[in-house]
Formats: sequence, structure tokens, C-alpha cells
Amino acid sequence: MKTISLIFLCLIFTAITFPAKAQGNDWPVLKHYDQDHINKIAMLIGGIGTGTVSLGGTGDLRDWEIMNRPAKGFTGVPIGNRAPFFAIYTAGPSGKSRTKGLMGPVDINKYESKNGTGANSHGIPRFRKCTFDAAYPFGQVNLEDETMPVKVRIKAFNPLIPADVDDSSIPIAILRYEVTNLSGQPLEVAVCGSFENFIGIDGSKRNCAWNNDIIPEGAKNNKNEYRDTGKLKGIYMYSEGVDPDNEAWGTIALTTPAKSGVSYRTSVSQKGWGNDLLDIWDDFSDDGVLVERAFQKSPTPRGSLAVKQHLDAGETKGFTF
Repeated sequence: MKTISLIFLCLIFTAITFPAKAQGNDWPVLKHYDQDHINKIAMLIGGIGTGTVSLGGTGDLRDWEIMNRPAKGFTGVPIGNRAPFFAIYTAGPSGKSRTKGLMGPVDINKYESKNGTGANSHGIPRFRKCTFDAAYPFGQVNLEDETMPVKVRIKAFNPLIPADVDDSSIPIAILRYEVTNLSGQPLEVAVCGSFENFIGIDGSKRNCAWNNDIIPEGAKNNKNEYRDTGKLKGIYMYSEGVDPDNEAWGTIALTTPAKSGVSYRTSVSQKGWGNDLLDIWDDFSDDGVLVERAFQKSPTPRGSLAVKQHLDAGETKGFTF
């Protein structure tokens, strides 16, 4: 049995190593999906038995099943344009800047809703070209756009160490955004992640309208706090109102190991329909740096974390969250 298992593992290693080297990639690739075959992809990332979030084939984050129940399609909130997202900012010596969501195009089949489209984060500009490389627990999204001076590879994974249950059961999803400067000149580049503190919300219930939006039942006195532990910096999300006996109670963190160039927001403006997304987008796209502000309380306050770096011409750097 041990001999057969060893041969099987060798075959797997061969299968995932050679395609990766052929593509000039240091990560394993078992299957490459072109842009016509990515919209149904959702690769689970998260420790064994801890709940997961799915990396979509276009680079989006969906299926937030971290509240002790199945929740396919759940993004923390029921409104598509308030879904979690990552975005990139670039600026060259001329000062001209560009900002896009780190996602591929919206599936044309999702342009069928009373609001035009029900796609998550449909109001955010996206990269025009997208492909996906799979070899669980590794998933990679490749993004390119002729209007952008960079190309991006999203590399996502969770710890999975054969025969090591403890280290394979850490409740974590790791996203590394590898950005390559294609412009022929130096660039300032920033990557930002943003999502709402939805502790107490399990994806199954909704209640009445609030601020012209729908807030799911469960969130109560949720709070965000910026923390710097020395090894990690980021937004710590907790709740002072959700019952600790509730299955959807707990804590969430959006963090980075970056030593410098880190900025953050623990809330956004709640002044009207759609204004919360516009507020954070305008702040980030201004200069790639988030500026903390104090706003009125929200049942599900949005936390955002950005990292900014300098890239020389042709240089590739990673932004890890």
C-alpha cells in the first residue's frame, strides 16, 4: 500500500510541476482555463473544518461560508455593489493615475436583473482579460488590460500540509497580488482590500430597509479597529452586540505582513444609496493611500486596507493579504 501511495504522489508531483515550469510560473498548474470558461469557477480557500471563502474564476471573492452554515453565493451582505473587493492603483512620473478592481469582466449572462445586473461589485471598473490556473489548494487569476500599465497575477491558497491536521486547520485564506510593471517607466502601485464587518450575519436572513438599503438580520454594534502587532498590520473586526452563543459570532481580520506603505480605513460615509462604495473608491483612487475618517455608525462598518510600493520598469512585486 505504501509503495502504491508513493507512486501516486510522484505522479501528482510530475503532473503539477511540468505545466507550471512550461508557463514560466513558480506555482503548480494542473488545468488552465481561458476567459470563455472561468465564470463558473469557485475554488475554496480556508483551513480544514474552519469554513471557507471561494476565489472566483474572475478574481472575485464569493461564497463566504465562515458562519457555521452553507452559504453559497453569500458575500457578507445581500447588495451586490457592497460585496468584498480588491482594487489596484497605479501612477507614473507624469502623475496620471489609473484604478481598477482586481477582477475580470462581468459574465454577460449576469446582465439580466431588474437593476441591469446582479453581479457582485458590478459598479467597479475591471480588467478586460482574465484567465485562471488551478491546482488545489493553489489558484491563480491572471489579469491584463491594454489600458493598464501593469499585469497582475492573483495567487490564492490556504495551508494544506499532508498528515499535519493542526497546521492545515488554520482559519485563513492567503491572497498574494503579484504586479508586474509593463510601462517602461517607474510606477507607484497600491493594492487595496475592502469588505464589511458582517459578524452576526449568516447569509440566511434579512430584515427591513435601512438608509435605503437592505441590512440582513444579525449585525449589532459591530466595530472595526486598526491594529499593528509588529508582524501583521490590519483591520480587526469584532462585535459588542452579537450574542457570543450565536453561531455567526466571532472575529474577522484583514491583514498584511507589509512593513511599510500601509494605510487603512475603519469606516466609510453612510450619506446615501451607493455612497459608501463611492467614498472608499474616491479615497483610494486619489493617490493610492487611504485616509482614516470618523463617520456615523453603521450596523456593518466597512474596513479597508491598502499597501503601496514603488515598482521600477519591468519589476514585479507582491502585495500579500
